[in-house]
Amino acid sequence: MIAFYFDEHMRRVVANALSSAGYPCVMAVDVGMAGKPDEQHLAYATEKQMVMVTFDRPFAGITMRRTDFFALLCLQQDFREDVGGMIALLTEFAELFDENKDTGKVHWMP
Repeated sequence: MIAFYFDEHMRRVVANALSSAGYPCVMAVDVGMAGKPDEQHLAYATEKQMVMVTFDRPFAGITMRRTDFFALLCLQQDFREDVGGMIALLTEFAELFDENKDTGKVHWMP
């Protein structure tokens, strides 16, 4: 089953909704990762085999040059205030995620 790791820019209400729908979701602030560099967030998510979710497009762009991570999902800034849209998009992503094909990749949404 897919699990999500939310960096510091993600909203708790989205994490709670995903968790309630059966998709484990961990927030950086809840596991002592607040204030850590992006690379440490990605390493944590990879160690736990979680998809890291972020709005940080520059970091996602840099990460595209790598393959030594579980998965990174980068949302457009437009979704920052669209809680329902984020929940729907992440739920759909979770249902379509194929660990054999989708790991080691950056996924741009939408």
